[in-house]
Amino acid sequence: MEAFYLVALLIVATIISNMVYTVFPKIPLTFYQIACGFLLTLLPLFRDYTLHPEFFMVGIIAPLMFNDGRNTDVSHLGNAFHHIMSMAVYLAILTAVVIGTFAHTMMAIIPLSLCFALAAIVTPTDSLAFSSITEGVSLPENVSTVLESESLFNDASGIVVFNLALSSFLTGQFSFSKGLINFIISFFGGLIIGLIAGLAFVKLQTFLVNKSMDTSSVIVPFSLMTPFAIYLISEHLGCSGILAVVAAGIVYGLNQSRLKLTTTNVRLVTGATWSIVSNLLNGIVFVLLGVTLPTVISNIIPLSSTLTIELACLAFAIYLLMGIVRFLWAKLNFIRLNRDQPSTMKEAFLIAIGGVHGTITLSMALSLPLTLSGHAFLIEMKSYLSQPLSSSSA
Repeated sequence: MEAFYLVALLIVATIISNMVYTVFPKIPLTFYQIACGFLLTLLPLFRDYTLHPEFFMVGIIAPLMFNDGRNTDVSHLGNAFHHIMSMAVYLAILTAVVIGTFAHTMMAIIPLSLCFALAAIVTPTDSLAFSSITEGVSLPENVSTVLESESLFNDASGIVVFNLALSSFLTGQFSFSKGLINFIISFFGGLIIGLIAGLAFVKLQTFLVNKSMDTSSVIVPFSLMTPFAIYLISEHLGCSGILAVVAAGIVYGLNQSRLKLTTTNVRLVTGATWSIVSNLLNGIVFVLLGVTLPTVISNIIPLSSTLTIELACLAFAIYLLMGIVRFLWAKLNFIRLNRDQPSTMKEAFLIAIGGVHGTITLSMALSLPLTLSGHAFLIEMKSYLSQPLSSSSA
């Protein structure tokens, strides 16, 4: 019964934030959703609320990323392979290495592997947050296409680096070759599984449509369950579930554009249903962010004011460095926004600030282990932070 109340209140908070946004549209909807989530913590049910990352990924992120794939302009995506590799693979890995090294230099008392885990958390950009923040904002088409492509595919890079860094921290062992193999398997394996599974599910859905199965009771529920099944299959095989659902979503979108899902009624009902579900889930994501804020604040309060300021400065420095890396990556023409011509200052600046973070970053932060060496992970981290950040001792 408690789970029912939790879900119901999250939905109510999302609806209320949408209502408030309708009356006061000058403030982005995201801020209303976070505020409503924060207000939920006043209820006993949401005090010390703990979000399970596995449920978060499969229950919310998977269908949202699948829907993003469905709505992706395939014609633009086909011409953006270089952009995807440049931004979602090369830049993502470079950013994680640069930020991880910088963080360890600034606070040498923290193990290098944990610094890389931190870097991996802040590396992935988010298509949902990007579309939410840029709603109503006119961006150059080449910049918008690159940022959207990056946000769809760079999640796997961040997740693989995060898992490798966390594993190295927990075991004390690191293998570059093993990490590279894991990355290749996770990234490309996820894409291949998503393409194959997407085609299989499209064929099955087309078969159901041709058999005149009821749209509301069969076709739509089948479509809604597709991303969950594909995500779980890919993760079970050791590949990226996120990339699998994105690839499957693109397959669905491509087949819909070619009218392979037959009747107009099916397309209209399915499209309307997915629009409602994606808007609701997107709102719940940011409501959950607001719900988790008191926990973050309560963990910061016991720290000394000096340490809190130092950590805040470090966070600012990390995001500034990340923006510089992205700016230089674009300005040095590693993206090739304008083919052989170098990117303009404006384009490079938009690429730098366009790396908006959201759900994947939140999920990875919540994926940190609860225990370490038989002790609470947070207690272990506080033991590291009990010494000055400038200390160079290990």
